[in-house]
Amino acid sequence: MAFVAEDLLPLLTRFHREVIAPDVERIVGNAVDALEQRVNAKFDQVNGHVDAVYKRFDRLETEYHAIVAGLKRLEEQMDRLEQRIDKMALRSELVELKARVNGLQEQVRMLEGRLER
Repeated sequence: MAFVAEDLLPLLTRFHREVIAPDVERIVGNAVDALEQRVNAKFDQVNGHVDAVYKRFDRLETEYHAIVAGLKRLEEQMDRLEQRIDKMALRSELVELKARVNGLQEQVRMLEGRLER
């Protein structure tokens, strides 16, 4: 029995549809599934790293706000300290001026005492 090309085409088409195509679909499907699993694993890994970075940013932001608040307190303390130092300097100058005035008064008394003699 001789096969003619016209008889062979439907037979090859059926063989392709029933045997070859399902095998190719299975192989390609398995490859796609494996690739998808690898890609998903990489995405999970990247997401884990991104989450870790966000946690560090949150900690850094919290520390930044704490530092800013601490710096503000230090600046306020420095302002108060500067005001105290200014007051102390004024007091010191006042004490010095009083001592000089007392000295001058003493000199005036001495001069007055000489003039009275």
